[in-house]
Amino acid sequence: MQLSQSLNIKQKQSLVMTPQLQQAIKLLQLTNLELKQYLEEQTFDNPFVNVEEENSTTENKKTEETPTKLEDSNSDQINLKDTADFSDDPTKNEDYDNRFDNANLEFGISSNPSSGRNEDWDLISSIVPDHEKSLVAHIEEQLPYLLNTPREHFIAQYFLEAIEPSGWLGKSVEVLSAETGLEIDELEAILQKLQKAEPTGLFARNLSECLRLQILEKDLLCKKFSILLDNLSLLGKGDLLSLTKKIGCDEEQIKDFLLIIRGMDPKPGSSFSSNDSHIHKPDLLVRKKGKEWIVDLNRSTLPSINVNEDYAKKLSTGSQKDKNVEGYASQALSSARWLKRALDQRNITTLKITVEIIKRQKEFLESGMDFLKPLALRDIASAVKMHESTVSRVTNGLMISTPRGTFPLKSLFSVTIETDDKETSKSAAAVRNMIRTILSEEKGDKPFSDELIAKIVSKNGVKLARRTVAKYREMLNIPSSSERKRRAKLNSIGAS
Repeated sequence: MQLSQSLNIKQKQSLVMTPQLQQAIKLLQLTNLELKQYLEEQTFDNPFVNVEEENSTTENKKTEETPTKLEDSNSDQINLKDTADFSDDPTKNEDYDNRFDNANLEFGISSNPSSGRNEDWDLISSIVPDHEKSLVAHIEEQLPYLLNTPREHFIAQYFLEAIEPSGWLGKSVEVLSAETGLEIDELEAILQKLQKAEPTGLFARNLSECLRLQILEKDLLCKKFSILLDNLSLLGKGDLLSLTKKIGCDEEQIKDFLLIIRGMDPKPGSSFSSNDSHIHKPDLLVRKKGKEWIVDLNRSTLPSINVNEDYAKKLSTGSQKDKNVEGYASQALSSARWLKRALDQRNITTLKITVEIIKRQKEFLESGMDFLKPLALRDIASAVKMHESTVSRVTNGLMISTPRGTFPLKSLFSVTIETDDKETSKSAAAVRNMIRTILSEEKGDKPFSDELIAKIVSKNGVKLARRTVAKYREMLNIPSSSERKRRAKLNSIGAS
């Protein structure tokens, strides 16, 4: 076999991830708090970037300051007045300085720089990994299934502010009561609901409670095990003799308990990202004014920047010009202008996507969880003409304040459940709420089986298999009918 060398030339398309594009994609997936921190970091590297103070207003922000209205016409169509004049391409908006270098704005495919910018943006953003989910964001996604009223959601924010990276509660209920003026009984009631969040053990006040919640969930808790959990200090000292006397068992049984404890997670929150372990204020605001729904960015936390053009002019008109300084200044000025454009594009995109979501979930805002419509990322992506990954990045981590409470924007998405009426459908979240309502009406000594729940739900036109009912019941942290019956019996014994 004869070996030979040859030189081949071929043309191919490839994605170019410029630093500017990476920066723009990063801005797209930041919350207001993260955005403020990021922009403040940029001021140290770029003398032309000035971060404006919160609540500041300037003439070039007039268009942004107008909230977006959702108006109901006679034909039940919704007109988006204030966002209609915005182009998806920031270079086409009148607010932008036409002196920008258009070459810096080409998104992606190098062999065809004139191709549509939105398509390239979506294509590249789809291959960039999402943020690692924080503990708080993970809990916030579960709040609609754990809490019922806007007041409960409001009180839950105090607990979220007090949660530690480990998942434990950093403040006692007594301290929270003193700080907030709320009754201890009301706080305890909310805490019990929050302690049903996954992974089990969150919002525990100490190690004993953290382990107890997990052991109880596995139906392994008994009176002797409970006494052991109340005396973990003795276990830590290895004082098995004292434990056997307190519990009334031998060392072998204590070792069995210890084996179970070793299978529990003492820090259930540690597996989540800690870079946003604290609760942040809402990024978006939704309110009703008359018959209109108003959607706006939260201006009190949303940072903005100005490009220091005066400083740039001084450098360009100086009597003594240094080529190195001039080159650095030109590059820094271009970066500052790009950053401003990318920030404006981020705000426009966020508002546009949120408006479409609220437009489709108005009935939920007006009437409650039972009216949450099925909604998928692809539905919004198709409506706003963006890639699903772009919609996912924008909505991930953002908090929205509504008359029904503050919750993650992404919680307004829900899968479709088939109904008898082919023209209508129910969201999975609405069906879960329906199951919770049904179970709240059962008698303790005669709990509803999953099969019976499926029949009751079917009377409302929703087709559910028994296994699906069991799955949704478990998502609501509601035990099986046999376990509910057992607990009801124990409660009746304790009350007598």
